[in-house]
Amino acid sequence: MKKLFRSVFNFPTLFFVLIIVLSLAVPGKMNARFKIQSPYPFIVCCLLTWIFFQIKLRNTESAQSAEDVAGIVLGFLLIWEIVVTKFDLLPFVFVPAPENVFAVFVHDYKMILSGFARSIFLLLSGFTASLIAGVGLGTAVGWIPRLRNAVFPIAKAISTVPALIYSPYLVVMMPTFTSASIFVIFCGTFWMLFMNMIQRVGTIDTRIINTAKILNVKTGTMIFKIILPYSLPHIWNDMTTVLSISVMTLTVAEMIGAERGMGFYVRRSLDYANYTQSIAGIIFIALVITGLNAIITALRKKVIKWSY
Repeated sequence: MKKLFRSVFNFPTLFFVLIIVLSLAVPGKMNARFKIQSPYPFIVCCLLTWIFFQIKLRNTESAQSAEDVAGIVLGFLLIWEIVVTKFDLLPFVFVPAPENVFAVFVHDYKMILSGFARSIFLLLSGFTASLIAGVGLGTAVGWIPRLRNAVFPIAKAISTVPALIYSPYLVVMMPTFTSASIFVIFCGTFWMLFMNMIQRVGTIDTRIINTAKILNVKTGTMIFKIILPYSLPHIWNDMTTVLSISVMTLTVAEMIGAERGMGFYVRRSLDYANYTQSIAGIIFIALVITGLNAIITALRKKVIKWSY
């Protein structure tokens, strides 16, 4: 009974009901000056947010956090609806109605999904390459103290230069945009993985290493049975940050020289001053990053059962 009461009487549910009432039953000032699209895509988005909150609410450990997040998201959408659509208080060209923004996902779904598929291919290619190279080379360098002391300061100096600075140069220099995008993502994420792996290999408890040496453990066994299992939880924790950097780098590269993709969609919309589409594209990119991070977190709970 208590769970039922909490699932119904809360701020997210109140905000959701108010959004439905305002969208369907209350006329707004903006309707008289601009064409407002169907409110149903906007309502569906709010409904999905509310349903996700209800699912999370079943987990007592994350119930309060889920209620706070859903309350903030639905509260923001409610304020957006009231300020823009109902009272027309902001410039419509720059701050369009939420109904128009979410209607873009219905009208342009083919272009959005095509760009998403292209971006995901580039993202996974560059991210996978940097993960393999960063972990592999970081393990090798971190295992040899002299090499670690020589390489780490150089890597630290190089890593201070953001990939976003030289991404325009790489896009122009590489033979194709595909190779340029993959290389930009690789450069943007490799150094963080490489340096973190060097540090973790260098900070493994010496008692573990000495015990393995006493048992005459071979180098291959040492790496795959001791070093990598020790470092894997930390590597997985870094993946959410690295993935966000990868998406950001890819989006910038696509805005410079792509002909399709999530970043290209936003850039094209801005070129034509279509801020409704650009806002929809930005929201979609944010949802993609959130979804990918959620997948990584879920996989970590399933795969990694240990921690050091």
